[in-house]
Amino acid sequence: MAQANNKWAQLAELAQLAYDKELAKLSALWEAEAKLVERRQRLNAMNEQAMDDLSEPHPALWHNGDVLWQTWVNQNGRAIGMEQARLKALAEFHKPELRKAFGRKSVLESLSGKKTR
Repeated sequence: MAQANNKWAQLAELAQLAYDKELAKLSALWEAEAKLVERRQRLNAMNEQAMDDLSEPHPALWHNGDVLWQTWVNQNGRAIGMEQARLKALAEFHKPELRKAFGRKSVLESLSGKKTR
């Protein structure tokens, strides 16, 4: 019986490693998405500051500086949004594997007598 429990414990350790691997994939995606959210917030703050600065007549308005600024802000906002959507899609793609790995880990740990962390 001890040998059977040992095999379950070994399988539980392998399942834990597989779960950690899948979790690492998603963690990297979530971290990259958090950086994009931070970039978008900085872009929005810069835009708000620029709009406040340009609320009164300014020489930049004489040369369409406001239009050029808004074009730049919109292009960067669009690029950030597209990258964020790509990362969310990748995260959704990897979630089933994480769920499966967690299920295996949970079952094997209960069979081996360990507690799930």
